[in-house]
Amino acid sequence: MKLGLFTKRGLLFSSVFVGCFSVSLILHLPASFALKQVPSVRGLSIEGVEGSLWKGSAQNISWQRVNYGSVQWDFQFSKLLQAKAELAVRFGRNSDMTLRGKGYVGYSLAGIYAENLVATMPAEKVLDYAPSIPVPVSVAGQVELTIKHALHAQPWCQEAEGTLAWSSAGVESPIGALDLGPVIADITCQENTISAKGEQNSPNVTSEFSAELTPNKRYKTSAWFKPGAEFPAAMQSQLKWLGNPDSQGKYQFTYQGRF
Repeated sequence: MKLGLFTKRGLLFSSVFVGCFSVSLILHLPASFALKQVPSVRGLSIEGVEGSLWKGSAQNISWQRVNYGSVQWDFQFSKLLQAKAELAVRFGRNSDMTLRGKGYVGYSLAGIYAENLVATMPAEKVLDYAPSIPVPVSVAGQVELTIKHALHAQPWCQEAEGTLAWSSAGVESPIGALDLGPVIADITCQENTISAKGEQNSPNVTSEFSAELTPNKRYKTSAWFKPGAEFPAAMQSQLKWLGNPDSQGKYQFTYQGRF
């Protein structure tokens, strides 16, 4: 009888020991070791990995020869109570795009999501990755994207809400320069249809714009602008090529198509 009791206690202590050891092993598993077990992805390079799967960093992440800089992550264990696996992340230091950001990304029963994610980069860097413009222009200011929440779905998003802000915005071209002031747009996504609506106001010019992009890659945009009291004289003479403004002095545009 005593031998049986000792055996049960031994099995209990062994189970507890093995359980604690397993949990400790998982918690302290080096991220570099785990990364080596994952099949490599062509075009993706991750260097300088330190720390564990739960709290660590990578000095440099490159994708298709573009350096996105460093990333740090910290697993949010409290989110497990909500059936979520969530990471607090910081990214972008030393990136080619001078990109900086922080926020939360994770996985829930609904899918991959992001919350309170903020990313900033100079406007001139954004222009480098934009489609080519026939007229040589340069831009100034800082662009900041704030994602309040976003739920991923192929090809883009199931739902999302955020803001895109261009602070100290300015555009310079061979025919003159415009001080745009702050440019702010609200961005939403529903069933993979992305919509944006924004405005700007400065002594140079006032404008409003909206755009919509659907999953089949069709887009439509509409915008208007109205020259202000300090609209550059060099540009004033070029307005004749745009036709006549409406009764409120606004020049209106509408475009739609497929990309």
